[in-house]
Amino acid sequence: MNGEANESSSPARFRFLGPLEFFDGGQWSSIGAPKQRALLAVLLINANRVVSADQLMAELWGERPPPSAAGLLAGYVWRLRNGLGDPGGRMLGTRAPGYRLVLPAGATDVDEYEKLVTAGRKSLAEGDLPAAAAALTEGLGMWRGTPMADVAMVPSVLAESARLEEARLAVVEARIEAEIGLGGHETLLPELKLMVSQFPLRERLHAQLMVALYRSGQQAEALGAYRDLRGLLVEELGVEPSKPLRELQGRILRDDPLLMETPRRATAVPRSAVPRTLPPDVPALIGRERELDWITTRLASGEQRCAVHGMAGTGKTALAVHAAHRMTRSFPDGQVYLGLGASAARGPTSPVDAVGRLLAALGVPAADIPPEEERAGALLRTVLADRRMILVLDDVADSAQIRHLLPTAPGCAVILTSRPASTAVDGAGLLRLGRLPATAATALIRRYAGAARVDTDLAATVRLAGLCDHLPLALRVAATRLARRPEWTVGEFASRLTDPGRRLEQLTCDGLSVHAALRAGVRLLRHSADPLPTRVLGRLGVLDLPVVSTAVLAAALDIPVASAESAAERLVDAGLIETLRMDRYRVPGLVRLFALGEYVTADEERTATHRVLGYYEGAVRDQLSRLAANRGAGLAWYREECLTLRALAARAPGTELPGLVSRLSSALR
Repeated sequence: MNGEANESSSPARFRFLGPLEFFDGGQWSSIGAPKQRALLAVLLINANRVVSADQLMAELWGERPPPSAAGLLAGYVWRLRNGLGDPGGRMLGTRAPGYRLVLPAGATDVDEYEKLVTAGRKSLAEGDLPAAAAALTEGLGMWRGTPMADVAMVPSVLAESARLEEARLAVVEARIEAEIGLGGHETLLPELKLMVSQFPLRERLHAQLMVALYRSGQQAEALGAYRDLRGLLVEELGVEPSKPLRELQGRILRDDPLLMETPRRATAVPRSAVPRTLPPDVPALIGRERELDWITTRLASGEQRCAVHGMAGTGKTALAVHAAHRMTRSFPDGQVYLGLGASAARGPTSPVDAVGRLLAALGVPAADIPPEEERAGALLRTVLADRRMILVLDDVADSAQIRHLLPTAPGCAVILTSRPASTAVDGAGLLRLGRLPATAATALIRRYAGAARVDTDLAATVRLAGLCDHLPLALRVAATRLARRPEWTVGEFASRLTDPGRRLEQLTCDGLSVHAALRAGVRLLRHSADPLPTRVLGRLGVLDLPVVSTAVLAAALDIPVASAESAAERLVDAGLIETLRMDRYRVPGLVRLFALGEYVTADEERTATHRVLGYYEGAVRDQLSRLAANRGAGLAWYREECLTLRALAARAPGTELPGLVSRLSSALR
């Protein structure tokens, strides 16, 4: 943003570290018309510079503006001036060959944010870590979401949003550096691990994670973090880690005592510091407006708890973090994120460790945290008693894990995420997250891969979304891969995903992996000693049916229906399938591919297929014999099962099933 001296006495201020808004001296307001919002955004990005009418028309309408574009643009400018309370054009002036928005220094939230960041970096360079952490934390707290989140992604907006997001990541790294210097290494571990998974090639984040782990007494884990990064760099880029990172590994191997030292000026975090450990907000949360409104409305009304549950890859964490960012002003005493690792390879965090990590995040010195769960829980309730804070407890294992984490203070609130529905809230506080609607799935791909490519072949985009099961994780991975390969067309990538042997392998990018998310669900199954749910998962891969009933599962495994239902419900709780009603389940195509590749042998495939074919042959014969007595019941059964019957009949041409299905269809017709 250019800070040229102003020519206007207008009090208007603007903020676009989130939805685009202006302050007219009385309240913050938005511009209702999308084209006017986009126009204002472009002018703000180029504040105090003349933007030609030709550039503005290209921004608003692309390479082929309509013949009436010049007149429409003039009308938008006129309405924008009136909306901003500037009818005379003193702030938004006409200057050949276009228009100029004149703003004084400090008129936007970006100006204020960058001023705080500059001060924070200066303090960091001078070794004043408390001042650096305070300034950088305050600056990051100004973010309300994706920059210009409600503005169409015209070229200038896309470029500026990308610039701000990239710069923000560097500011987060600087804040983490200051807080590590202040001795906050243990508190930072959850955030660092999450950020490393989101940005796996950022060496500075890896270095910070290694130092934090080492200072927390986890030397082996620190070295493991280095090995993970080196493996990724060698595999993806064919390069070794940088020299500073290699030197850091050597210092950890040598147990260098200097790694444990902190600067003399960094003696303690100020008591007034407000904890803000939420991960960075997602670049775009598409198709979840209703769910977001449900969470924010519930918390704004004074309710203290809400829980988001659902299948793997539906975006539970992203929704919870975005909602917490949205509620920052309602909880001024802090916003804290805590990952509890229910589906992590190392297993879930123990209840006592969870309480200790939360107390550390709230600034309680490690020496003051009791080792007993009950006493630590009591201390946590005391610390939270007079605060207004929001907690995000992510990937919860069960209610026992969080029984001491749930705040009782009236000013605090908590958002839980888990694959099974939580018992820590009543039914009114539960939100199940499912697949995205088709239009939202397409919009998500459009947001990440680019509008031009998607609009060129919308049919291929719809096909790609279907191959991703409309799951946000898979959609984001696919769209990100397209964005990184501008030479690929959407149709070409969709064709690649149609190969069932390659689909899961292709849906991995930047630390995000559909296969890893599904494997995490299997780890949840293995927390109990019962092998039946894993066997049922294998049968779902064999059957390759989008919808199955408990009766079919029972036939496929030759077990009682009650046992099949119990195992299927375990799969629901692990986030691998969805329940449609009490005895029917939806099985995503990606889960079927995963199960087929991991848990099926050739003998099992033949046996299970034979049993299910026998089941449906008997079921169709039974319906044929009853048609004369109750045609309506037969028609209802056929409508519910017809897709499954047709799929099985097509795969078993040499059996009786195709003929039986044809007879039933004809009789009902």
